[in-house]
Amino acid sequence: MNRERHWSAVAERGSIEALRAMAWIHRVFGRRACQLLLYPIVAYFFLRETASRRASRAYLDLIWASPEGRPQLRGRPGFFAPFWHYHEFAVQLLDRMVLWGGGFASFQMDHAGSEHLFDLARAGRGAILLGAHVGSFDMARQLAGEHQLSINLVMFTAHAERINRFFEQIAPGNRVKVLQLDPASIQPAFRIRECIKHGELVGILGDRIPPGGRERPVFVDFLGHRAPFPRSPFLLACVLGCPIFLSICVRTGEARYETFVEPLGEGRYIPRAEREKAAEELAEIFVRRLEKICLRFPYQWFNFHDTWQRRSEM
Repeated sequence: MNRERHWSAVAERGSIEALRAMAWIHRVFGRRACQLLLYPIVAYFFLRETASRRASRAYLDLIWASPEGRPQLRGRPGFFAPFWHYHEFAVQLLDRMVLWGGGFASFQMDHAGSEHLFDLARAGRGAILLGAHVGSFDMARQLAGEHQLSINLVMFTAHAERINRFFEQIAPGNRVKVLQLDPASIQPAFRIRECIKHGELVGILGDRIPPGGRERPVFVDFLGHRAPFPRSPFLLACVLGCPIFLSICVRTGEARYETFVEPLGEGRYIPRAEREKAAEELAEIFVRRLEKICLRFPYQWFNFHDTWQRRSEM
């Protein structure tokens, strides 16, 4: 049987050298030339990645089925609908290259809710920033760096040290670090606890089940169907008794982004007997917020796999 690759296998295809090359092309030929080059690049992946194209089409069909999401689409999803989904991803990838090349000043950034993070910094208190594969987490990261906030990004990658060196080379003295997450180990949980204890922020993406681990998902209604989401970020907030915030940054126009921070949990210690219920309630709040964002910016949820594939496991 022809089995689809897990999303993590697809995500690891890129390399830091390729990112450097893209940044160089932008510096030499300019943004307009890069934007034109995106079309054949997107067309290549659109034709090649049949599994992700099928997943994109299924997701866009669910958006079309919602009265709130339908006006945000280019039209009823057909064969070519995933092309524009891919294209939006490519545009934001280009913007990331510009950002990493030191071009933050070329973007207009609107933001709301940042006062929550500033209050935490003044109090010396850490928190979990729960994001999703929506828009650009790098833009939010850069904005936090501009205000001298220390952020630790939890990532499913074997290249955490290389990425940290890359960040340090392009932005010496930056306060952003990558923590490698091994789903089969409890060591990352201790590292996250230490970061929170020292008053730092920990960024976690909460819309994907990690590969290769023992993650027990929580099932929540999402765009009209039950879907699995990771339980661990919500349990972690309950165990640590730290605040947890939704942190999302979306593209609202040409070289313009909007980032916002919204509280999800008040940050109190939850007794062991109540943690499962509290974690599920937090997950429900998170998914409801994520759903609203996807309906408003449907092409900016970059989960090119079947999110609902495990719904039969309930």
